Amino acid sequence: MLYEANKVLKNTEIIQGDLPNMEVIEEIRHKVKTTQGNNNRVMFKKLLEAHVSLIGNDIDNLGFYLDGDTLVGSTLFSTYIFDGTPLQNVYDKAAYTDLTSELGELLQLLITLIDRDVDLESKPLLLKDAKRYKGKDIWDKIFFTDDISYNVFLTRILLIQSEITSCIWMKEHLNYKSTAFNFDKYILLRLTSIKMFEIMRNIEDIRERLKGHWVDLNYNVLDEKIQQYVGKHKKEMTTLRNMLHYSNECINFYDYVIQQLNADPNYVDDLLNTIFEEYIIPFRKVISDNIDITNYQSMNIFEKIVKRLKTK
Repeated sequence: MLYEANKVLKNTEIIQGDLPNMEVIEEIRHKVKTTQGNNNRVMFKKLLEAHVSLIGNDIDNLGFYLDGDTLVGSTLFSTYIFDGTPLQNVYDKAAYTDLTSELGELLQLLITLIDRDVDLESKPLLLKDAKRYKGKDIWDKIFFTDDISYNVFLTRILLIQSEITSCIWMKEHLNYKSTAFNFDKYILLRLTSIKMFEIMRNIEDIRERLKGHWVDLNYNVLDEKIQQYVGKHKKEMTTLRNMLHYSNECINFYDYVIQQLNADPNYVDDLLNTIFEEYIIPFRKVISDNIDITNYQSMNIFEKIVKRLKTK
């Protein structure tokens, strides 16, 4: 959104050049697509090399996050998103602090430049009872194999799982449960519709490119859901996703949603319920069950010490 806002402000000559840190924002923004086409193999090797360079290749070097026994994400995602930015080294806490502070200042600058009130009720995030995910580290040599296409498949599925979890996190922490169309509901629909489109596009691409692994690893249980999405919901997700680009020449996301609400007061609530209950939640369960990360053994501290001593 910062990237798109910067473009509009330049096109309307409210600003004469790019806002601060736009090169970093642009790099992250272009990672909205978790498929790299013919470069997927290059992407996998680059992600693995980044983990090995930070941790080594002799001990557990892949990180996974769990909500109870449910796999919700991995360090592969943050490595992918932040590659080529000051945030690519997870141990450089100063870089995180500096950039997040600068982004906060940038948001305040945007608010000042736009200088318009938001005509929607907004409430604080629901963070009081925020839960912490458990961490589990695994050695790449037992998680991945010598089959590069298998490794690419797993990597892409893991990136999807992190995107799915980000949708669920927003749903749990945005105060959107209101009969009125409030700002939290606007944000949830806007960001989730973008992510939903990309998740499904990626899933369709994986199923097409890696058919053997799709079936062998039991992801064909999602085929009926994918067919349902293509037939009933893909068109609307495409319409909403394409409003990612702010434009003064076409109808924007907010006005479009208001039009839909005027025709059907349940439009937003029904669509959000469909996104989560029909796709997001079932897909997360299938991915978690199929990968079954709890079945992988992590090294204990003694094993790590012994292995590290042997490789020095």
